[in-house]
Amino acid sequence: MKKPACAALLFLAVAALAEDKPPPSRKLEGFVADASNVLQAEAELALSWTWDNGKADAVNGIKADAKGRFEHTFKKWPGSLLVLAYDKEREKGCLLNITDELSKKPVTVKLGPLVKIRGKVVAANPEAPLPEDVTFTIATQEGGVDVAKAKAGDKGFALRLPPGKYRLKWWHDAFRSIEKDFEAGPRAELDLGTLKVEPTPISIGLGKTMPPFRAGFVRGGKPDLQVADYKGKWVLVLFWGSWCNTSSTQWLPNLIKFDERLRGRFENYQILAYHDASAKTFHEMEEKLASHGDLHWNPHNIPFPLLLDAQENGTVKEWGVTGLPTVCLFDPEGKLVKNARDYAMLEKALMGEPY
Repeated sequence: MKKPACAALLFLAVAALAEDKPPPSRKLEGFVADASNVLQAEAELALSWTWDNGKADAVNGIKADAKGRFEHTFKKWPGSLLVLAYDKEREKGCLLNITDELSKKPVTVKLGPLVKIRGKVVAANPEAPLPEDVTFTIATQEGGVDVAKAKAGDKGFALRLPPGKYRLKWWHDAFRSIEKDFEAGPRAELDLGTLKVEPTPISIGLGKTMPPFRAGFVRGGKPDLQVADYKGKWVLVLFWGSWCNTSSTQWLPNLIKFDERLRGRFENYQILAYHDASAKTFHEMEEKLASHGDLHWNPHNIPFPLLLDAQENGTVKEWGVTGLPTVCLFDPEGKLVKNARDYAMLEKALMGEPY
């Protein structure tokens, strides 16, 4: 199926605190120095950085003064922080976990050598050119904490990181996601090579017949149910997941009401609800649904077939459905004609209007 530092961003990094007690405020203070204990004027600390054209900008950073000293008062102290610090020239840096205990006294941030990371990004399919903005997220492998973003331009992307193990990530509705683990160091430079951005079959499938469903279980239809079984009818497929609150409490019940409204007015259509592979059985799916409270709809009694994706290499993965919920419309010939988060396109198609 869409990360940050200092006061406003800390809500995303908050450690669990007692529910009946508001998090206390705390002043974080200290000095930034290099390996030779030379204080670093105008060095900066932040939970998140953005690299663009080889230049780094802190997101709500804490900047040291001319003597290398910094301080910042957090109205709500989260308990710990993983900060990425750079000197003014972005040539030295470090990744430091400031624990609750460490924060109680002045902190000394020691900057060391950085590793130059570079790479290129290209479109794997000429039918799907690169999006205007390709921005990779860099996270630590241990703990999976996002620490930086790197924007890719015509010449690729470049950034500097302290030695360590990281994960590069990228996600987009129309393309397959990218995850690449790498280790910065021991060499001073690391070339990640050329990363190919591949479009999802569903994003370039307009006017085409999609691969057959790979459903593990079907409720309300034959075991090998396919879009092709409804030739001559418009077919609307909702991809959803019971773990997703929006899917379970809004999209599914709204789809049931939508079907009730169409029934009696039109006959040449069929609606299908396709659950992702996050549940192995319908029983497991129903347990996940129960966690959302009273849904006001019964998964045993819906007016259209319910399909449960196969666990490995199922339809959601094969088609490249990257976000839930996702809605697909197929014409009476069984060809994909639209992919959008929208039910109204079916009604428009049935009425002969542009969809």
